[in-house]
Amino acid sequence: MTTAADLIRQADAVLLDFDGPVCSIFAGLPAPVVAARLKQVLVKEGVQLPEDVEALEDPLKVLRRTAEIAPELVDKVETALMGNEVEAATSAEITPGVREFFEACAEAGKPVGIVSNNSAPAIETFLAVAQLEEWVTAVSGRPIGVPEQMKPHPQSVLWACKALGVEPAKAVLIGDSDFDMQAARNAGTRSIAYANEPGKADRLTQAGADAMIGSMADLV
Repeated sequence: MTTAADLIRQADAVLLDFDGPVCSIFAGLPAPVVAARLKQVLVKEGVQLPEDVEALEDPLKVLRRTAEIAPELVDKVETALMGNEVEAATSAEITPGVREFFEACAEAGKPVGIVSNNSAPAIETFLAVAQLEEWVTAVSGRPIGVPEQMKPHPQSVLWACKALGVEPAKAVLIGDSDFDMQAARNAGTRSIAYANEPGKADRLTQAGADAMIGSMADLV
């Protein structure tokens, strides 16, 4: 069976999802608070929220649903989400082991890219605050204004590979969600599941993960 270590050794470049493997972006500004702010933007614009949208506590899901229930407001909700993400990034908590992992990748000559459904400005803000900028060569954030191109769509993974100058088959993506595993498969990239919570390992295996880790320190 292929191990996570095998995949890292075989890869010419390493890609990481942002929220989870790199940090907990909403540690200081909770995701439900941001979701509520986005829903308020919709309400102020006169949108009658469906029950399922009213119940959402994930801001990215609110953005996805905005494209369906009020496509004319995608840009307004996108702008609000980005502002909240940048605010959240200033109080995000770094994932244990990720700094050491970035350093190990640099020593091994493997460039690092971040592939995320969070916005690039938020990612760049966190990298600056955490002083991780020197280790990250490419940032592929959420495709602005086109929520349908967020992961599991392969676009952001393919863009990161192009920016790093590697073929997708020679990269490996580390992520903690079904969408990460699916995006990797859709792009032709190998994947490592960061299963840091009970029940994640089975779910991410079913989503197509090629290997599994329980912490970022496992890879160092």
